[in-house]
Amino acid sequence: MFDKAVKRNKGDLRVRHLNCWTQFSTMLYAQLGGHRSLLDLETGFNSKANHHYHLGLKSIRRSTLADANSKRPLAIYFEFFYSLLKNVRHSTANEATKIIRLIDSTTIDLNTHDFNWAEFRTHKAGVKLHIIYDPDVDVPTFLQ
Repeated sequence: MFDKAVKRNKGDLRVRHLNCWTQFSTMLYAQLGGHRSLLDLETGFNSKANHHYHLGLKSIRRSTLADANSKRPLAIYFEFFYSLLKNVRHSTANEATKIIRLIDSTTIDLNTHDFNWAEFRTHKAGVKLHIIYDPDVDVPTFLQ
């Protein structure tokens, strides 16, 4: 589906270094990894370069990625998204609920006098609690 969208929109036309697949995979890595900048993304992605070969990916440069993000036709990603969405819509409601997980991230405030190890601002302390909740079994499945 992705390759067809790239061909229809001529996304890899005159591309020498960073093809659409690498751009998409890199940006997906950035989203899932919570990377906030291209430098952070470049460093993190390239540090795992020995794991990229099976996906057909190579190391990236942030300037090349920035150029690709600004110049590539967005129609590629719209088309890919809607083709995936069409596949999900054909699933039954029962199948769709099997993949639903509720994710929450909550900060619990603590006082700085008793919990100085949890200081995250000048005059505040707290801990962050991450929970993944499975609605099918009505219990949290992951706590961190």
